[in-house]
Parts: sequence; structure tokens; C-alpha cells
Amino acid sequence: MGKYKKKSAAALCVTIGALSVIWGAQSLLWAAQPREDKEMVTIAGMPGNGYRDGMGTESRFASPGGLDVKDGAILIADTENNLIRSLNGDRVITAAGNRKEENAYGNGLGAFVDSNHSRAMLSGPVDCVFLDNGNIAIADRNNHAVRVVGKSWVYTLNGTGTEGYAEGRPGQAKFSYPSGIAKGLSGKIYVADTGNHCIRVIDRNGVTSLVAGVPGEAGLKDGGAEEALFMEPTALVRAEDGSIYVADSGNQRIRRIKDGQVTTVAGGAQALYLDTQYRQPGLVDGDGAAARFWFPEGICVAGDVVIVADTGNHVVRAISPSGQVRTIAGNGEAGFQDGGMEEAMLNRPRDVAWEDGTLYIMDTGNCALRTIAFDPDQWLKEME
Repeated sequence: MGKYKKKSAAALCVTIGALSVIWGAQSLLWAAQPREDKEMVTIAGMPGNGYRDGMGTESRFASPGGLDVKDGAILIADTENNLIRSLNGDRVITAAGNRKEENAYGNGLGAFVDSNHSRAMLSGPVDCVFLDNGNIAIADRNNHAVRVVGKSWVYTLNGTGTEGYAEGRPGQAKFSYPSGIAKGLSGKIYVADTGNHCIRVIDRNGVTSLVAGVPGEAGLKDGGAEEALFMEPTALVRAEDGSIYVADSGNQRIRRIKDGQVTTVAGGAQALYLDTQYRQPGLVDGDGAAARFWFPEGICVAGDVVIVADTGNHVVRAISPSGQVRTIAGNGEAGFQDGGMEEAMLNRPRDVAWEDGTLYIMDTGNCALRTIAFDPDQWLKEME
């Protein structure tokens, strides 16, 4: 299990009129509401890689990765189709990228092209986020770049298309398989620079700098941001108190960056996994270090609760402010089933997003967008 290089090693467009729904006409957008009995509901896509714009479950994706939601508008990084898609009303449309050519698997070929929405090309877009100005930022993993979908143009914010590590202004910075992206304050964008094992930030002028981790050095170490170590961090989110929560996938942990310090919130495996440098995965609910994860690749916050897409375990977990970890969706077995929490099944969920009582789950292995009702305050009361 895992991401970018680990997956292969383990064998393991749209018109300007359509985009106007995203920019400015959000009163027309529809956010699916799951049934009140907390059943899981599929609202877009179905198992099996493909490409199709259309109504809800008639649409098709190809190993979709990250997602974001804002005022009911849902963004999806359709990774293997090399597109950014959106769910508007009950219809999926293509928001950026094109797939004029296909590979042997029927997926769109990736490339590195800045252009208008329907001509621009991406390569392995794995995460996306709404920015305050209405634009969309993308972790364009295989292009080692952060791209932006503006109101009429897709452009490169930073990254050169070549893997490496460098700080600096647009056109100077380099990334290595960036896999997670999150919005910060004052126009900042945080990036999980997965291959460089560190967390970066891009300011409103496009200047990229280091936040935490030692570039190019994988490991596990809490402490000051400049000396802390990560192992292939894949996702991150900024909480209202300024904390940056990180899904530190290779270490099977959830970490937090706050006030210049990196600490571990949950996960405590110490043994190494087989003959790798990754920590031993597992599926264990518990408090803090007693909990176990299996290559968690997605993260979001819901009120005071941190929610994690525990990808290798085929479940979604919730973490209380005190570090209590509990499974809230999925049963640990890969499958596709809607319904109550005891019967619903997921397959390698890659990301999660929460808004107004609804938890959205990007169920990557099933190429589907699923939802459940989740009230963080009620969940915390039940944990008392």
C-alpha cells in the first residue's frame, strides 16, 4: 500500500459557462445529504475506472484522489484521468484539464501544459483545494508542481516539472511528488512535499519555503520544526487554531505542527514493516500512541475533531482533541457497499472533507464519492 513510488514498487473541457457555477453561482449548488440514520450513500461514480461526465452515479472517475468542499461545491482530483472534476447540483462536470489522448488503460495521458481550462494538461493531480479568491490550487504530483485553476486559465504557481528540492520564487522552487495541499491564511498554500519528506508553504507571491522536516531525509522525530523528521507525508490540513495536521503516511502517524514544534497526535508503531523503512501498519482504535494506522493518506477537520482517511485499512477514523482514535466508517475489509455503519464498506479511501454535518469520502479504490452524516460535537459527547 502507499502512494506514488510505493504503489508501483509494490505492484502494488469544460466550458466557461459551466465553470461559472463554481465561481459566483454557488446558490445553485447542491450538497448531498445522507439519510438521518447515518447510512453511507454513494453520490457520484461507481466501481471501475472510466471517464464520464453526468448525473451522480452515472459519472465515472479513474482512481480519484483528493477532494474539497466549499458552500456545497465539491472538487475532485481525478488522478488517473489527469483532470479536475466538480459536482455541481447533482451533475459531475470536468473543470480543468483534457484527455485528448489515452493510454493503454483508457485513461487520459498526462502532460505539463498551462493553457485555458479545456486545453491545459495535468499529470497525476492528486489533491485540490478551493482558495479564498475562488481559484483552485492543485497538487500536480507527477509534474512536481503546484498548479492553479484561475477563472479562465490554468497556470503553474511554482515547480518546474522536474523532481528536486529548491526554495524560491515561481519558476525556481522544486518539489518531489507533492501529494497534499491545504489552504492557509493570507493567501498561503501548504504543501505535503511527499518525496522530499517535508512540509512546504507558498505565500501569496508564489514564494516557496520550508515549514517543517529536513528535505530529503526520511525518519521519525518530534521536536523543533527544523529538525523534526517525516516519512512521506501525503496530506495536511490547517485547523482554526493555526495547527497544521499531517497524515505522515510512512510513519503510520498523525502529526501536528504548531508554534514551531512537531508532535505526534496519534499512532505509535515502532517496528518496521517487512524489509522497508516504513513503520508497521495496523488497525487498532485507541488513545494516542496505542492507535494504529495503515498508510493514512487523507485528512480534514470537523469542528474540534480530526478525521483521517486510513487508506490501507479501508476505513475512516476520527481523533478527539485528547488523541482518542475511533473508526467511524468501514469495517476494515475492502469492498463496496452502502448502508449502515456495520455493513458499509470502502476500498482504499484516499481523502475526506467535511461541511455542515456531512462527511465526504473519496473512495479511491471504488472510484466513487461517498457520504455519511457526522456531527463532531455529538461524537465527542459519545466519547466522554
